[in-house]
Amino acid sequence: MIAKSEINFYKKNGYIVKKNLISKKEIFKINSIVNSIISKEKERQKKISNNGGTQKYNNSHFVYNTNSTKNKEILRLNNPQNNNKIFFKLSRHKKIISIVKKLIGGTVRFHLGKLNFKLPNKKKGSEVEWHQDWAFYPHTNDDLITVGIYLENCTEENGPLKVLPKSHKMPVYSHHGMKDFIGKIDVKKEKINTKKNVSLTGEAGTVTFHHCRMIHGSGLNQKNNNRPLILFGYRACDAWPIVNDGNPHHDVNFKNYNKNIIIGKKEINFNYLKFSSTST
Repeated sequence: MIAKSEINFYKKNGYIVKKNLISKKEIFKINSIVNSIISKEKERQKKISNNGGTQKYNNSHFVYNTNSTKNKEILRLNNPQNNNKIFFKLSRHKKIISIVKKLIGGTVRFHLGKLNFKLPNKKKGSEVEWHQDWAFYPHTNDDLITVGIYLENCTEENGPLKVLPKSHKMPVYSHHGMKDFIGKIDVKKEKINTKKNVSLTGEAGTVTFHHCRMIHGSGLNQKNNNRPLILFGYRACDAWPIVNDGNPHHDVNFKNYNKNIIIGKKEINFNYLKFSSTST
């Protein structure tokens, strides 16, 4: 599924794009489920709090653009793999996992899942500012990767993922404002040249892979669609989270943390020491 030249490209540049990795038949089935889930959610008139809830590894919840029941629009479905078997199956897709395994060192543990929607026009679906995923969830090492799956054709007009090649070898920059975490880099202050960005476009079924320290963002959606994108995060089994970001965490539920190992050995939790045991 991945050539040595592609692995070398990833190591050098921090990303790769695999065109049409997921078949049109699979994409059609996934989109049918997505449309059904979204239609049912839009019919609900339940009052929203905190724009939809707090991230937890064992839930699946929508995030909205407003807390009001009027004019609410869906920005994200967190943990779609907990919502429907088709998303869980996709998160363990053999083609995807075989590539992830090669890129992060041989073992694979599932980290997170999101189904994002980029709403059209500047008011609804603004740009995603330049950032590094690592800043949101630091680990004991940086063998983590984010996988993006295009459910519709992604062009320059509907706000594709943009990356700065080789930036995964740059420092981890501050994502804070004066005091608080704001989730973006002040590229002017850090003197980062964003003009050399690369847009990762592709037809439905295209899959992107980028390193957790890659500086990336996305432009405005100038189309009338909501440009759906599934994101799955993976980490090597020896990459342990330093903070609890609401995703599978050893201090929250160690059994579940082990269950998310896709390729590798289970860990035994004994007085906070780690011992390996062969996974069945």
